[in-house]
Amino acid sequence: MTALTENRYTKHRDGIITAHPVKAGAHIYKGSFVCADATGYSVPGADTAGLKLLGVAIEEADNTDGADAALSIRVQAAGVFSFAKTGAITQADLGAALFISDDQTAALAADVTNDIPCGRLEALDGSGAVWVRIHL
Repeated sequence: MTALTENRYTKHRDGIITAHPVKAGAHIYKGSFVCADATGYSVPGADTAGLKLLGVAIEEADNTDGADAALSIRVQAAGVFSFAKTGAITQADLGAALFISDDQTAALAADVTNDIPCGRLEALDGSGAVWVRIHL
C-alpha cells in the first residue's frame, strides 16, 4: 500500500460491545470476566497462563456440548464493573492494576499466579467488592 493522497472513508465500530466465538465445552456466565485462550476462543476468566481479557459477558453462552465457535458471546470491553475481590485490596491501592483470580474475582498481583490483567482499581464499595475500570 502507498500513503494516502486524498481523503478516505475508514470503516469503524465503537468497539465497546464485541462478539467472540466460544471454546468447545466452555460455559460462560453473564457478568463474568471473559478471556481468549491460546487458540483464540472465548473462555471464562481464570488465573490460567496465556489467557487474555476480552471484557465482561453481557449474556450467557453455554457451549458445553458444542464445538469450537458453535456459539458466540457478546462482551463489553470498556466500563467500570463491580467484582468480588480476594486478598488485601485497600483504599491505598486506588488506581493499582488488578488481575483475574477467577471469572468473578479480581486481585492484586501478589494474590494470583499468572497475572492476567483485568483493569485498574476504581473504588472499593464497602461490601467486599471492588470497582474495576476496564478499557481495552
